[in-house]
Amino acid sequence: MENFFNDFDWKSFWMGSFINLIFLIISIFISIKLIPYFTLKLLKKKRKKNIITKVSYVIQEFCQFIEKSTFKSSDITNESLSIYTNKKDIKNYRFIGITNLNVFKEITHLRVQELILEQFEKLTPDEQFEKIKKEKERLDLFSSKLEAIINSHSLDLDEEIISDVSQLCIQIRALDIKFNYNNSIDDLIEKGLTKRTGIFGISETKEIYVSILAILKRLLEQETIEVIIK
Repeated sequence: MENFFNDFDWKSFWMGSFINLIFLIISIFISIKLIPYFTLKLLKKKRKKNIITKVSYVIQEFCQFIEKSTFKSSDITNESLSIYTNKKDIKNYRFIGITNLNVFKEITHLRVQELILEQFEKLTPDEQFEKIKKEKERLDLFSSKLEAIINSHSLDLDEEIISDVSQLCIQIRALDIKFNYNNSIDDLIEKGLTKRTGIFGISETKEIYVSILAILKRLLEQETIEVIIK
C-alpha cells in the first residue's frame, strides 16, 4: 500500500480533478442558464402565433366597444385606424379591426372626457339615470368578455396587458357598486315622496373611458401590431 502511494501519479490525478471540476462548473452553468434560455426562446417562438391571436381578441373587444359609444363628435371621428398584425410576420399577417377614434392623439382622450360631461349635463336627473344605466350594462358586458379572454388565455398574454385589463375590470366593478346607490331612493320615488336630484357614477364612467382609450393605445403600440391611419 505504501508503494502504491509512493508510485501514484499525483500530478496527473490533480490535473484530472482540476479539468473535471472545470467541466462540472461549465455543465452546471449550461443546465442553469443556457438550457432554460433556449428552451424558453423555442417555446416563445412556437407560441408566437397564439400570443398574436390572443392580443388580437383583446383589441377587437376594445374596438367593438368604442364603435358603439355615444361619446363621439365629428372633430374626433374624422380619422380611422385600421389595425393589422405586423407584416414582418407574413404567415400571421391579417386584419384585426377598425376604430374611428385616433387614440394616438391626446386631444381625442381629452375630448371624449369632455363629451361625457357635456352629454350628462344636458340631461335631467331621470334621463341621466337611464343613460348611465345603459352605459353600465354595456360596460358590464365588455368587462365579462375581457375577463373571459384573460381567464382562458392568460398564458398567451403579456403580464402588462393582463394587469391593465384587470385594473379596468376593477374600475367597472367599482362603477357597479357606486351605481347601486342610485337605487336607494327608488321606493320613495315610486311613492311620489321625492324626486331624483342627481346620480352617482358619472365621474367613474369618465375615468373608465380614460382607461379604455389609454389601454387601447398601448395595445396598438406593440411591435406585433401595425396601424394604418386613414
